[in-house]
Amino acid sequence: MNKEEIRILKTGECPSLSGRSSLTYNIGCKDDKEVYLQLTGNTGQGIFNKDWISLVELDSVLASGEKPITSGKLHSMFKGKSANSSGFVLAVLLNEGLLKRSNDNLRHYERIDPVEFKKIIQVFMTSTKKDTTLPLSPKITKKQKKEAL
Repeated sequence: MNKEEIRILKTGECPSLSGRSSLTYNIGCKDDKEVYLQLTGNTGQGIFNKDWISLVELDSVLASGEKPITSGKLHSMFKGKSANSSGFVLAVLLNEGLLKRSNDNLRHYERIDPVEFKKIIQVFMTSTKKDTTLPLSPKITKKQKKEAL
């Protein structure tokens, strides 16, 4: 995947699920088709996985198996990686309107129809701005960062 590139469409910020820290993230696309998410920062001390995560794969995991959705449901996507990643990803999905908190339990989440999210992402995808392309790897050189700004 090193040769493939992801174009950053949006950079966002949201509170962690606990509310004790603030998270930053990117949403990007590859070939203006598949949408990805990348955690980029945490104001707290928790470490996390900085790899790009396919939203198609995320949705597949969230849609499968038993309800309700908890951070434990995403642990399989982050085997051998930081345990914080699954909760941080849920916080981003909540912030982007792809999940909502369950009325029954504040630690449980429910999927929301992604129509509005997809409309917004489509607008970003059709943008003519081509200077936001960064490598798929989270290791970005200073030159690439400067060129993307």
